[in-house]
Amino acid sequence: MKQNLKKRVRFGRLFDIYGGLLTKKQQQCLKLYFHEDLSLTEIAEELEVSRQAIHDILKRSEQLLEKHENRLELLLREDSERKMMELVLNLLETGDASKKARALKILNKMCSKDDY
Repeated sequence: MKQNLKKRVRFGRLFDIYGGLLTKKQQQCLKLYFHEDLSLTEIAEELEVSRQAIHDILKRSEQLLEKHENRLELLLREDSERKMMELVLNLLETGDASKKARALKILNKMCSKDDY
């Protein structure tokens, strides 16, 4: 159960990042699935297609989103930067001058990345 939730959250995050690269039908289906929290049956009724068609659209969309992530790694980068920001916040909260200096170094390194 926990694994399914993790997978669904990842899929939703990938959709937020790469959703614009999908077809209108795929986008509509995923919006109903994630934003409206409709079941496959409810989406099928709304779009007047079979439940199997919705299942296939979701599977194909998931594969496409993963393909985009494998190439561009935007979600990976976002997660990495979030971890770095958490580290910086923790360092700054200590009040220790040497840790604040380390936090400043990390921030400077993050801001001077040339790979954007």
